[in-house]
Amino acid sequence: MSADHEMKFPPLPCYPCPHQASCCAYGTTLTDEEAAEIEANHGPGLVYLTRWGEWRTRVRKQRCVLFRDGGCSIHDRSYYPSVCKSFPWLDAETGGPYEYDVTICGAFEAQPELIEIQRAIRPPNQGVEPVREVETVSGD
Repeated sequence: MSADHEMKFPPLPCYPCPHQASCCAYGTTLTDEEAAEIEANHGPGLVYLTRWGEWRTRVRKQRCVLFRDGGCSIHDRSYYPSVCKSFPWLDAETGGPYEYDVTICGAFEAQPELIEIQRAIRPPNQGVEPVREVETVSGD
């Protein structure tokens, strides 16, 4: 989503999280840059490359290894994962709405009206029909 079209969403209580950081139970996908910064600043072993070539944070004791003391230990860092920044509103990889289970976020369980706000999000350019060239056939 471009800076010109930034959407504003209701604030969520992410840091510190009153919902035991339920979204952190799975670890997260990282860009190459985020993975490199995490390793450079926090040491090896916190991130890994999957067999599909995707960087992810490790999970220990049912939480992302970066979760400490009620929140993400890199929440205020430049390399805070883009997936985490946009969750549960937007999908950082597509730029469109997050299309998976938003109730992973405890705030969505506590405030079901947030689900309707999230469902109303439209991907960039949705609703605008693409211009199609029409081939005309002349009758002989």
